[in-house]
Amino acid sequence: MQFVGRGAQLIAPNQGCAVHIIMERSTAKTMDCYVEVRTRENAYETVARINSIYETGRAPRMGSRHVAVEVSSQDALLHDLFPRAKCIIWNDGIPTELRNMDRFSTGFCGFFTSEEIVGAIRHAEIPHRSPFGAKCPQRTYESTISTLYKFPWYATRLYSVHERNELFTMTNRHMISLVSRIKRINTMGLDERLVRDLLFAGLNCPAFNDRQKYTLCINAQDVGDAVKLPDMSRWFPFDTLAKKPTKDENCLMYYAKLISQGTTDGLEIMGLVNTFPMHNYRLDSPYGRVWFEWPEAVAKETTWEDASRHEMDLLCNLIVSGLLNDRDNTPVPRFQNLAIGPPSARRNTQGSSVSTHAQFFPASNAESSAMVSRRASDMLAVGSSHVRHATDTTWNHKLLLPATSIPGGVPGHRITRSTPACILSSETPFDDEY
Repeated sequence: MQFVGRGAQLIAPNQGCAVHIIMERSTAKTMDCYVEVRTRENAYETVARINSIYETGRAPRMGSRHVAVEVSSQDALLHDLFPRAKCIIWNDGIPTELRNMDRFSTGFCGFFTSEEIVGAIRHAEIPHRSPFGAKCPQRTYESTISTLYKFPWYATRLYSVHERNELFTMTNRHMISLVSRIKRINTMGLDERLVRDLLFAGLNCPAFNDRQKYTLCINAQDVGDAVKLPDMSRWFPFDTLAKKPTKDENCLMYYAKLISQGTTDGLEIMGLVNTFPMHNYRLDSPYGRVWFEWPEAVAKETTWEDASRHEMDLLCNLIVSGLLNDRDNTPVPRFQNLAIGPPSARRNTQGSSVSTHAQFFPASNAESSAMVSRRASDMLAVGSSHVRHATDTTWNHKLLLPATSIPGGVPGHRITRSTPACILSSETPFDDEY
């Protein structure tokens, strides 16, 4: 901030992170640094002011380093943030997939690789084994913050549910390791401000659902206590949908009751099944006995747009059937601007609506708030929760152990801070067992 000076009009905090230091996720080596300002004119003015030091016969310096400053663009930033995205061209920040003309190339396979996710987690959990990560431990967390803010969530046809899951796993594991390290030892660059920035990046991520955001708040501990998420967020039954922010809780409770009285007969297709532990009658979810989560094998092959549309169909069916099955004849409260809409590509457009009220929108909506919670302990694997035995011997075992299943429950059901098997409240002390 001191380098660019007060004249630089950085973007507002609600627009995301203003400074992006590019880090190679596999080695933690840092590269170029990008600073986002509000207007192109201010960018040219700032660069001209910094480079005017050349007139004195010296070059701009940051510490002991000579630096070269130039005007860049969103396309260059996104290209450096996601260098493994093959056959992708960026136009005004929007990714466009190109035809693969190289027969020796696999073509576009995602904006990042699983190896990058594993590497980023290792830099946070085992920093002493990474020379660059040990020298500047905060860089891996800052890289995750930049990734969450700049990932093209609006390009819903170009990423899968599994890629969202991997990003959440990385964010959640980073949150756990950061909070643990701050409590254990004082390290320059690692403080509660960084925890807060990481938490807000997760809460503002339009693809994380309520379960995931609730998990991040729990794992943030003291910092997360300041974020007042409703306790019912841990029971949120959908995987790729999210409730619209700033809505009345009474409205949410009304539709939660309709969902609890609805049915999904004949609609469990595309591999998405209800994994709620039906045998456990002690679990009292306000949404009823529904809990949808995409299995890893299906999540890898399902695009975000297809997944959210399918869950939207389930939501419509639950609400309509819930209205028909409403035994108490609960009066419909008066709400405004509540409609079910299809996933938006870039902005929250009104579009067509269904003839019923609802408070849930696809988490890919750029103006909606979303959250999701999966595993919050060191036992969560980066890969599938359905794998019974970890066969890989590379990396470290902590990354590769399969997720625990509920005894006697649905195979592969994750035990997380928001899983129905964990009857926790926001006042429950943090325990590494979960």
